[in-house]
Amino acid sequence: MERTTKISTIGLGLALGLAWAIGVLIVGIMALMMEPITVEPFRELFNIVYPGWGRSIGLTLLMTLWSFTHGFVGGFLTGIFYNSFSKKFN
Repeated sequence: MERTTKISTIGLGLALGLAWAIGVLIVGIMALMMEPITVEPFRELFNIVYPGWGRSIGLTLLMTLWSFTHGFVGGFLTGIFYNSFSKKFN
């Protein structure tokens, strides 16, 4: 039987958290710089999960931290599920 490779759950969580936070930050800064009529559909969509996003730089930075938390938890759980399923199905 082959030995499976384990994924670092912390490393995957950090990588996905950082990637998601950078994406939210970049789009948030773009939302602050663009015309309000152009950004309003995206602002409404993002404000479902990240309230206050795109309204001011302070709220956008706060929601960037919150998005890092979402990405970290998602990556961490993905790593845990991968490691547990790879033991059973390999």
